[in-house]
Amino acid sequence: MKKIITICILSILMLSGAVQAGKNNAVTFNPGPSPCFSVWIKLIITFHRPKTQCKTGFGICFDVEFGTDKPVGSGSNYCPAQARISEAGQFELMVSEADLQKYENGSTLPYFKKGSLTFEDPYTFSETVTRLLGVAGTVTIKPGTYKVVYDALAGTYTVDFPF
Repeated sequence: MKKIITICILSILMLSGAVQAGKNNAVTFNPGPSPCFSVWIKLIITFHRPKTQCKTGFGICFDVEFGTDKPVGSGSNYCPAQARISEAGQFELMVSEADLQKYENGSTLPYFKKGSLTFEDPYTFSETVTRLLGVAGTVTIKPGTYKVVYDALAGTYTVDFPF
C-alpha cells in the first residue's frame, strides 16, 4: 500500500511540475530580428535584372516557395535559396553552391566566388515575402556592392543586404 501511495504522490508531483514548466515557457511569435527566433524562408531566385523583367543581365528577382522540399523547377530557370532577417536587422540570403552550379549551367557562380555582388537596380520584395520575413513595411535591396561570405563546410554563400 505504501508503494502505491508513493507512486501516486510522485506522479502528481511530476505532472504538476510539467504543467508549471509549461506556463513559464511562453513563446513570442515574430519577436524581431533575434538570431534565436529568426526563421529561414525558402525563396526562388532569378539572377537577372528587374529592369529587363528578370530575363537578362545580372541582378536579383525573388518569388516565394512554400514547403520544405526543393522546388519542382529548380535547376536551369530558378535557383532555390533561403532568406531571413539577420541578428543585425539585415536581409540575409543564403544559396548553396550546388544549386548555383545547377542554375543556368553555373553561369552565376563566378559572381559569388569573387567575394562580392554588385546590383545596378533596386529590387523591392513582394508583400508576401515581406510578411513571411516578419517585417512591417517594404523591403528594398538598393543598388550597390555587397560582400559574399562562403562557408566551405556547409557549401553555402551568404549575403547580407541592409534595408
